Amino acid sequence: MVTAELKIKYKGRSIEWLEDKLQDLVNAKVRRRDSVNGFFICISCDELKSINQMNAGHYYPKEPRQYRSVKFDLDNIHGQCVRCNKYLSANLIPYRANLLLKIGEQRLIQLEQKAALNGFRYSREFLIEQIEKLKYEKH
Repeated sequence: MVTAELKIKYKGRSIEWLEDKLQDLVNAKVRRRDSVNGFFICISCDELKSINQMNAGHYYPKEPRQYRSVKFDLDNIHGQCVRCNKYLSANLIPYRANLLLKIGEQRLIQLEQKAALNGFRYSREFLIEQIEKLKYEKH
């Protein structure tokens, strides 16, 4: 629940600003989750790479807006190398195969169902709650 204090703290911040802030925090969490000792294995190409080559790659992209419902979903975002994410347009065929291995069939089906929601919008309260939760999560 968003307290009056938090409402004041975020007063004047647009939904877009809140979404950008939350995306930064979610991406940082993904980088922590998917790396060990400065290295990670790309969800798409399955190669071991330095963390400085890591993006938080979305299976269902942030744009177009039709996938807003999974924009911050941790099952939708995984460590992905810059090459696969940016230059190979997310390299989705191996991404999906490795995603299935990583999260399992049931969670992948749930992600697909959630991604299919049309007209989805995050509430201001949800965004603030998630920002505050992730800001103070242990690194």
